[in-house]
Formats: sequence, structure tokens, C-alpha cells
Amino acid sequence: MTEAGDNGLRISVVMATYNGAAHIREQLDSLAAQTCLPVELVVTDDGSTDTTLDIVADFARTAPFPVHIHRNAQRLGYKGNFMHAVSLSSGDLISFCDQDDFWKPDNLARVRQAFVNDPDVMMVFHNAHLVNEQRAPISPFYATPPIPAVSRPLTLQPWCFSYGFMQTFRAELKPASALWARMGDHYNPGKEMGHDLFFFLVASGVGTIVYLNDELTEYRLHGGNTVGSGKRTKPTFVDRWRYRLEDRADTYRYLARMTVQDSNMFADLAQMAEWPEPLRARARVAAEAWRKLEPLYTRRAEVCSGTLPHRIAAFVQLVRDGGYSERSFWTFGSRAMQKDFVLGVLLAPLVRRFGRESSRTDRACHRGQGSDAAMTPAAIVPQAVAA
Repeated sequence: MTEAGDNGLRISVVMATYNGAAHIREQLDSLAAQTCLPVELVVTDDGSTDTTLDIVADFARTAPFPVHIHRNAQRLGYKGNFMHAVSLSSGDLISFCDQDDFWKPDNLARVRQAFVNDPDVMMVFHNAHLVNEQRAPISPFYATPPIPAVSRPLTLQPWCFSYGFMQTFRAELKPASALWARMGDHYNPGKEMGHDLFFFLVASGVGTIVYLNDELTEYRLHGGNTVGSGKRTKPTFVDRWRYRLEDRADTYRYLARMTVQDSNMFADLAQMAEWPEPLRARARVAAEAWRKLEPLYTRRAEVCSGTLPHRIAAFVQLVRDGGYSERSFWTFGSRAMQKDFVLGVLLAPLVRRFGRESSRTDRACHRGQGSDAAMTPAAIVPQAVAA
């Protein structure tokens, strides 16, 4: 068993707690059993009224690494609580840790190696296995890999994200936390952005993201989950068609607003003095990429609503703007063009009347061939941005 600081990159594990007495000891013991130990465990408690902190304090007395326990002066909510824990960490890498899961012994070792192999990696996340309250297996979290094993800056679908309990990221991203409070959630209007979505968004714009398909965590499902997930299966034929027949006009309008928010965030990151120039340069590219998405989503919303002449004009303009062209930096693609013409231009009134309420996401938008060299992250010379 080795400590993560023995050979370079030191890992801070950050755990946000709240009334987690039922399962937290198992999770703590799984951290102590890691083949690559963290340099510290940071625990921020959000006002637990059970024995959570007593259990953590008892663990700290014999833990093979320092345990720093912080009691929040006021309730922050689970997102703010995790962001607070990040601010208190001191490691080179930061791993989010839920209070009720169970980590496989090689979790940190496998994740850390992915960072060691490539200094351009800003985030690593992995698969997990869903288990019940007694840790009986249910299913893999991801039935199929959600992204490629290695994704360079701005190559992922723009609304992609991963859950915090499977994430580790470089501490170089910590200064971005200053912008978190103003960020609205991509999927839940009126809510602050999740801590995990926030760091995934930043990492995907300025660095490489690595996905490990190994099930390195047991994600426990029980009645007290703050954020839960049912059994994960591949989308069925019916699921795919339900998605296609959603009324998506309001979703596209909302996503258009989110693109402006995200573009402004990256523009501010590009001015952040705490960041090295390679990261600021990539943030400038990301700001421009997100800015160019806004008119595309605005037009796509217009294709799905309004009068027939209005829908036709919006569709024609979207085609001219390269919204469906694979040569665009981000594109909806040719299949989305066919869908928009049929379900938007021709049948929008019927879809608006009878279609299902839409989820706040868009699976169609993806990275095209990126013919504009100025918008291609590869044009930025890769450097050891984490040095």
C-alpha cells in the first residue's frame, strides 16, 4: 500500500456529509483500504443531527492519512458543501467522494495513473456498479461507455457530464470555483449548477478527459439518496422514439441561454491571472465555441414553433449557418436536419400540442469536423498545463 504523494501527484479526497451515519463507516473503511492512499481526506459537514461526525472522528484516530473535519456554520446544500470541501483541499488531484458508497481498493491507483500518463488530462471519471442498501449488485452504472476513452478539449457533446462520485480532477481547475455561484444548471432551470457538472464543463473546455470503463465504485441506492439513479439499461426502441417526439422548442430556447452563460464563464476564465497561459488560451477558444452555439439553438427553437413561413425561414437560415453540416465545429448533424424538417417545419403544431414535455438536454449536438482552424483546439500547442 502506497500513499498518493510518494511519487508526484498527491490526491485529496473530499467528502460532503449530511446525516450519513447509516453507511459512512463502510465508505471510510474502503478509503483506508486503497492500494494508493490519499494524502488527506477533507470532510465538510452540512449540519448533521445524527452520529455522522462521531463516526468520522473515530475513523480519524486510526486512519492511515490525515482527516480534516469541518462543520459548516450554515447549511450550504450538497452542491455548495462539495464546493466548500474543494476549497479546503491541498492535493494535486481532487476526488469527490459520496458518504454512502464503497470504493474498490484500486480506485485511486487506477485513476491516478491516467493523470500520470498524460499531463494534459484535466479530469478522469470511471464506471461504477449500482448496488442496493446491502450492497447486492443491481447493474453497471453505464451500460455502454458514455464517451470515448480519451477526449481532447471541446471534442465532447457540449451537454455531456459525469457524476461527482466518479470524478477526479486536477487542482489547477480550483480557481474556476470563483465563478460557480453564478452558474445556472444546464438541466434544471432556476437551480445552481451541480459541482460535478461545473468541473466537467471546465475540464472539457481546457483539457483532456479520460474515461475508465472499470467499475471502481459501488454506488449505493437507498431511500436517503440526495441524487439517485435507477437500474441503468440501454435505451429501447420506444425510448428513442419518445425522445424524438418531444416538444423541444422551449428546451432549445433554454439551451441557447445556457450557451451564453457558458461562453461568458470561459471568457472570464481566459482572464484569470491564477491560470497559466496555456489554460487561458484554451479558455478563449472554448468561449468562442460556446458563443457560436447560441444562434444555432435560437434558430432551432424557431424551427419548432411559430407560423409555417417563420419555421421555413428559420430552417433555411440554420442550414446556411452550417447548423447541420459536419464541417461545422459543433453540429446537429444530418439526421437532426431531417427530424427538424419533418417534426419542426411540417408538423410543429401537432408536436407542440401532443408531444411529450421535453427534457433539458440535446443528444444531437456534437463535434463536427471543425474546418475552422481558429476554432480547433489542436491549433493550440499542447503543453504540460498542469506543470
